[in-house]
Amino acid sequence: MEEILELLNIDIPYNKRLCEIENIMNQIDSNYPILNLTIVSPQLNLGENTFVITPKGMQNSKRNGKDGIVLFGYERKNKNNYINIDNNISTQLNLEEKNNIEESDDFFLNDVVFPIEDKENNNGIYEFPNFAIFFNTKDKNYYIKDFNTGIGALMKIKKYKIEGSTLINIGSNYLVLNLEKNKIILKIFNHTILQNNKSKENKGKNFDLKEINVEKNKNKIISIGRSEKCDITIDDVMLSKIHTTIEYKYKEKAFYLYDGDMKKESTNGTWAFIINPIQITDNFMFKAEHTLFIANLTNNK
Repeated sequence: MEEILELLNIDIPYNKRLCEIENIMNQIDSNYPILNLTIVSPQLNLGENTFVITPKGMQNSKRNGKDGIVLFGYERKNKNNYINIDNNISTQLNLEEKNNIEESDDFFLNDVVFPIEDKENNNGIYEFPNFAIFFNTKDKNYYIKDFNTGIGALMKIKKYKIEGSTLINIGSNYLVLNLEKNKIILKIFNHTILQNNKSKENKGKNFDLKEINVEKNKNKIISIGRSEKCDITIDDVMLSKIHTTIEYKYKEKAFYLYDGDMKKESTNGTWAFIINPIQITDNFMFKAEHTLFIANLTNNK
């Protein structure tokens, strides 16, 4: 689990984390949130409609780590790699569970499990958790982070600051946004065609590039959608007329991403890949493997 802690930017040893969580849960006057994660658009059968998450982790999880980390991923993990990566968990297993590992080629690692469609040809790519929700013992909040190992976790946004390279999803399109001094470069992937940006270099490919320059002393608004009046028009019936807006604020020298036209939200939403840990607030919405989740927070008292 030390590797998982590092990926989650948790800077305390695993055993110390377990002690901190126990202390939080056992204090008589302790005040902590409970996270109810509900599936609102089930594309896959995950066995439950609502997952209850406490500072110890997910209730009724097969992993039963009690470490305040909820791992999301595919359904199977090779037993040898499991033991090598997760010594801290394996030491907590009882004798029966250890025997099950020895007798089986695979063992459950993830708390929330996505089924594998092609089990015969997975070649080990499903062995590591894909993303996690974890409890922060310092501020007593829950966070979510993607590990960039498989299933992509994307959150629904209203306003989002673009920093470095950002991956977003709108309709059936994936856009990679990169910042370079006084311009933003968009690489757009889809099976549809960019109506007003058909470059000869990218003819026949399922992506196109768009560079947008900004002036040092001027704000700039860039609209993206299916309307021909947009700065970037994409032929996709899943998009709103103005689906997403990029704003450049010259005083801040910063780019911001908005869902919709900055006043009215789009129909199907703008989704950003969760690169860094993001705090989960009430009604936080994210999707993974075509399944939509919404979070609701209650208090233990």
